[in-house]
Amino acid sequence: MLDIKLAKSKMENEEGMNHLWIHIHKDKTFGRHMSELQIRLPKGIHRSHNLSGFVENERAHIVVDALGQDVIIEIFTQDAIQCGEKTIVVSLLTAETTVSKEISIQVVEEDEMDMVEIDEQVVERTKELSNADPPNDEGTNIVSIPPRILEIKNNEFSYLEKKYRVDY
Repeated sequence: MLDIKLAKSKMENEEGMNHLWIHIHKDKTFGRHMSELQIRLPKGIHRSHNLSGFVENERAHIVVDALGQDVIIEIFTQDAIQCGEKTIVVSLLTAETTVSKEISIQVVEEDEMDMVEIDEQVVERTKELSNADPPNDEGTNIVSIPPRILEIKNNEFSYLEKKYRVDY
């Protein structure tokens, strides 16, 4: 019913960033009612609004109108948090039931990011979703601004850009 993946196996404990991919499978046992995604993050880890363009309600739940969709969330740390294994819980709330899934993320110091594993499937899906047109919502006017093309130049910080950059 729910698949969740992270773009990177680790995240920096201070000013770190990652992407969470949530895929909601089509399932005939569930009706065609509106569903909500609830994302519970560990203390110190924050998230942006979903990059998929779905509406978020007053409870900060993402409202999805059909199953079989993908939602991409950017998660990040602002201030230094304690290192260690943290758990993210994603719940799909429907009229019929609630389905929850957990995923672990390793929060580490900056110098431990050398051995990070990148999930290319999540990176590619993030790029696809951010370049696609947002879902059509009759009640709003949405303007899509294409991403600008960035040049990677060689300078003393180039290695950081190559290491941490996710183009989408």
